[in-house]
Formats: sequence, structure tokens, C-alpha cells
Amino acid sequence: MYHRQICKSCEPCRLRKVRCNMSLEDPSRCTHCIKRDEHCEFKHTKRRSKRESPQLHYDENYKHGAPLFIDRLLDSHPTQGPLPEGASILKSEEHEVTSSNIAFFSDRKIQSLTQRLGNTRLKELVECIETVIEGRITAQGTTVSPVTFKKPPGSVAITPEDARLYVDVYFQRIHPIYPFIDRQDFERIAFSPSLPRELEGNAPFSALYHTVLALGCQYHDGGTFDPGKGKAWKLFQMSLGLMADILVPRESLLNVQALAAMSIFAMNTCCLQIDEILIMEAARMAQALRYHRAIRRTGNEAFCQRTFWVIYAMEKHLAFRNRESSLIGDYDVGCPIPETPEAVFGSYNWFLSSLRYARILSQAYEMLFSTSAAQNSIEGYSSAIEHVQRRLEDWRQAVPEEFRPGDAHHPHTFADPVCRMVALETHYSYYSLVIALARLTLQISLGDGVRQHESKRNLMLSARRVVELTQYIDKAAHTPLFVLAIMPLVALFILFDFVVHNPTHPETKPNLSMLDICSGHFALVEHASGGSLPCSLVSEFAHIARHYVRDVRIGKNSQEIPQSAFTSTHSLPGNRPLPEFGAGSSSEWPPQKGNGDEAHLGDSVPVTEELAQYEELELFNEPDYLYYPTMDEIVNLGDDPMMPGFDLRTLFGSVIPTGFDSPGDNPTLDGIMSTPPT
Repeated sequence: MYHRQICKSCEPCRLRKVRCNMSLEDPSRCTHCIKRDEHCEFKHTKRRSKRESPQLHYDENYKHGAPLFIDRLLDSHPTQGPLPEGASILKSEEHEVTSSNIAFFSDRKIQSLTQRLGNTRLKELVECIETVIEGRITAQGTTVSPVTFKKPPGSVAITPEDARLYVDVYFQRIHPIYPFIDRQDFERIAFSPSLPRELEGNAPFSALYHTVLALGCQYHDGGTFDPGKGKAWKLFQMSLGLMADILVPRESLLNVQALAAMSIFAMNTCCLQIDEILIMEAARMAQALRYHRAIRRTGNEAFCQRTFWVIYAMEKHLAFRNRESSLIGDYDVGCPIPETPEAVFGSYNWFLSSLRYARILSQAYEMLFSTSAAQNSIEGYSSAIEHVQRRLEDWRQAVPEEFRPGDAHHPHTFADPVCRMVALETHYSYYSLVIALARLTLQISLGDGVRQHESKRNLMLSARRVVELTQYIDKAAHTPLFVLAIMPLVALFILFDFVVHNPTHPETKPNLSMLDICSGHFALVEHASGGSLPCSLVSEFAHIARHYVRDVRIGKNSQEIPQSAFTSTHSLPGNRPLPEFGAGSSSEWPPQKGNGDEAHLGDSVPVTEELAQYEELELFNEPDYLYYPTMDEIVNLGDDPMMPGFDLRTLFGSVIPTGFDSPGDNPTLDGIMSTPPT
């Protein structure tokens, strides 16, 4: 391919083979032509463009700023844009555009699963859980108290001994994971005789002080799963009552640190109503102070840098899991990364590793899950997925072996409580993005059987690893929601889908066991919360799946699988699709006589003589071939590229947007955003 460009040398200089220097007095002529009084002419020439690989082409566009969807809106001036967002809890609208979080239930999918299961238990369960969660989020019709930003009527009485105990616990358990407070400077004020005067006249320090006490108190039976209850919440309410004094005056390091500490507390279940507000304000204030740039010499620039990077990592995680663009533009970050020896565990620099992962999340959202990413072609999506996968794998390999996700667990790593939390955060962060990329790959690789198969295996194995790690999770109020509930729920829903769609597959038995383990985890969480979190409802998914498998095996369930479930990525001669294995499939295809499964297999998967001719194909003889629904079975991608979904974070957090129509006219992928979170 050729393109035209102006030569850098004029014709006389090019013929003489001398350097062509432009004149300062007359920029249209070179110095040689002026000296010789010659005509200075710069001609056009054709040059061959270098062929670039798809990945390099994508990266070049990404580097120089690929056109965004907003440019399309401004250029074409359409009369309609995205539909207005609405709120739902567990179920989404049918045309929900899924995003960077895991998406599952819609009315269509529930209807499809209900038809497959042959009963309405799933529908009733989803509606029951939705009612409970909605009550907790809105604090209406339940015993959950609404969160306010009012000062409590009186201060919380804390003895000096308890205060020192809570501060020590904070710096032992929290600070190594979020190292942004100068302990020496903090304790100098916190344990001084002038503390009462400081708390009265310095609102930012008072908010920081009470939040540190609240975080430490959670580890000494002061934590609670509900707002308004417990000693830790009373301390935290003191900080909430100072929000106006933190936000309105001129920003300072103490203001930002107070918001950062409050954001850490808000990761727990008792702050579901306000978790986004705090970290968003912290990110805004950090940028207003220019902490995202190179910080001037102030004497405490190291802790300014630490504070910014802690907020950066937290905000990137929340934005990705909550389907939102980040408030912090990576293109404008120039803050150096300081040394944090307290956040280094052996050979594992947790602080630096968490920042690198946050950057990968930011790139993944922009390149794959944003509104503008919906303009990608299939080739563009594939190229971007490969880029993110390579970055994620490089990140994983850089993690030391004892903390590295994807490898065998090292029990000694989980012995120390701080190392255990760091390991859980590392593993769950990795698997959340693996799941996100696997689900997106399933959507776009409909013609690639190898990639489909690999993505399904990655999806199932990641879900199993997540469940295996639940044994190390502290079932306590201080455990972040992402670790305590979101990732185990992600794994449970994935395994539930695998079981229901593959009831006779060899992998179904271990998947059922994993569902039981996950149910046990949530039962322990309910016990730890004193029943305030009715998590045992989640165990009903395992009961439904186990009963369905039992009924299929004894031939009671004769519900025929919807024909769309058989749509395959492979084709017979004449472009006739091969059936993909669904419910009722066995490890062999076609089913062999005498294996005891003829009764229900005959009802579930009609086998024709034409298909039997191809039983020697390698595809049919793969014993580990799995079916996994990439979207509602009755939705055809060619007719409607929108993938309905449900944001798992809304189970315990905020509400979900209802989605929007496709922004373009691409009949295959325009408007698709993946179904990956956390």
C-alpha cells in the first residue's frame, strides 16, 4: 500500500545529494537555493507503507487515541443515544449490555433455565434473594439502618489502652496492605496529651483517627455486618459526621488520607450504601492536589505519593467491577512510586504488584468493556483480548511462586493473617480478570472451536480455584466484600451453569462438590453475621443443581433442550451445524448403546443417522467437551448482539444500570461488551 508525502529535500539539493537546510528568513526556500538564486521546489513522492500486524495496528491506534463513541455522536449528531439507565438488583433488562463484571440473570435466562429444570424453584429463589438485597441496599422494610453523615450525639468513650490496641492492630493488619499513613507522625498526635484539643480543632485528623480506631476495633469483636451497630460503627460514624468539614475546606494531605482510610472501611458489608462516594471523593481530591503529577518538595512527598497510589489501586478496582470509567486518567499520571518496605512480603512486592494489576484493569476496561470499545470489530476484540491476556500472564509470572495464582497453593503462605489476605487478594484479582476475558472470548469466537473450548475450561477451572480458596477466608466483618462474597458468588453461578447444562458430564460430579463447598462457605458467613446476612439462601442453587442432575440420571426429567443450545462452532458438510453438548450429553458422542443413559439421552439429544456418520470426528470423541451458555439460549447473536446480564456486585452493593441499545449498525459485534469482576 502506498501513501503520498512531501520530500524533506528540495529537488536541487536532492540531485546534488547535499543536506537541505531551510532558511530562517524565508521558510519556503532552503539556504542552498537562496545562495545560488535557484528555484526551490519540494515535490510529492509515493512511499510504500509498512505492513503492520493486527496487534501493532491496534496498539498504534490505542497509543495515538482511537476514535471514541463520543466522536461518533458529535460527528453524526444522532437523535437517539444510549437509553436512560434504570435500577435493578438481581435481574436485568433483556437488552442489558454487559460489562466488565460478571453477568448472569435476566427474565429470559430464568425462563430458559426454568424450562430446562422443569420447575420454578430457580425463579422463586432469585425473586426471594432480590427482595432481601433490595431491602438491605435501600434500608427500607428491614432492620438495616440507613447510613447518614450526621454527627453522633456524643463522642465514643475509648480508654487509652483500647486506643493503643486498635492503632497497633491497624498498623499490623491494614497498613501493610494499604501503606499510606506515616505511623510515627500519626502516633505522635494520637498518643499525646493534646489529643482532645487536636480532635476538636482538626476535623481531617479527627476523621482519620476515628477511622483508624474503627478499622482496628473490627479485629477485637467490635465489627458488624450491619450499619449502625457495633463499636466499630460508632467510631466510624464520628468520621462520617465530619464529611462536610473534610470536603468543603481547601484540600490537604490529611483530608485525602481521611477519605482513603474511610474508603478502606467502606469495603466491608456494613457500608454498602456509601462505598462509591468515599473513594470517588478521595480520587477527586488527590487530583485536585496534583498528587497524580510529580509532587513538589514538601517534606512529606513520600506519603503524598503513597496516598495517591493507594487511592489509584482502590479506585481502579472499584471502577472495573462497577462497570464505570475510572476518574483517574492514566495518560496524566506522573507520580513516582515510592519505596514501601512494609508492603513487601519476602520477595513479593505487593504494593507494586497491585498497582501493575490496577493498570491492567484500566487498560482492559478501555480496550474491551467501555462504550467506545463496543465499536471494535471481531478482529479488534481478539487483538485487544490477546494484548490484555499477555499483560495479565506477564503480571502473574512476576508474582513469586508462593503467592502466584494458577499454581499449587502453598499452605504456609496462608498461615500468617496478613500474608493470607494479600494472597487472597492476589488470587481473586487474577481469577476475576481471567473469568472476564474467558466470557468475552466465548462471545466473539463463535467460529473458533479451539478458543471456545479453552475459554470454557479456563472459566470452570478458575471458578473451582475460587471455591477452593474459600477455606482461607475469614468469615468476619473486617473481610472485604470482594473476597468474602463477590468472588465466591461468581464461582457459584458459573459452576451452576456448567452443572445444569452438562448433567451427565464427567466434570459434573466435582462441580457439584464445589457447589456444596461454596454453600458451606456462605452458611458460615450467615452464622458469623448472626443471621443478619441470609447467605444460606445461596445454598439453594446447589440443591437445585443436585436435584436436577439426579432427576436426569434416573430419567425423570424429559425436558427437551432448546434447539439453540445445540448451535455449535463446528459445521457438518454443507454448512450444517454440529450440536454442541448440552444437558443430557455424555462423555461420548454419539451415545453408545448399553451405557445406561439411553432413556434420557434419547429425550434430550435426538441423534439422527446423519450425525452418527460423523462419530469418528475428533470433536465428538473429546471426553471433556463442555457446553456453556454464552448468552440466553433463545437469543440469536445475529439478530440481537446485546447480551443480557446482571452485575454481581449489586448482590451486596449498589444498583445496576439497565443498559442501552447498540450504538452502531455492526450486525455482529457493535454494542457488545463482555460478561466478565471483580
